[in-house]
Amino acid sequence: MLDQFQNMMSNPQAMDMVFNMIVQKVAQAPPEMREAIGRVTVTLEKTERGMHLEVGRSDDAKVEETVKGAVETWTEVLSRGLQALGFKMEIVE
Repeated sequence: MLDQFQNMMSNPQAMDMVFNMIVQKVAQAPPEMREAIGRVTVTLEKTERGMHLEVGRSDDAKVEETVKGAVETWTEVLSRGLQALGFKMEIVE
């Protein structure tokens, strides 16, 4: 099962499909929102067996709301995916 998931996520066409959907959604946002998002730095630190994600702050309240929602959504997606693969999940607040 893990192999199937990894194969799907390593498939360039599948990845393109997912990210094209995201790009289309972002393109619908007003230019000032896209500019404000572009000023937020996201740092993804790869470790030997994991990663750490840090999202910078924005001076735009709508961007802050978007970031909060995105972090919640991606946390849920990732944790449910890993649980479905059989891993024991622990989310640290």
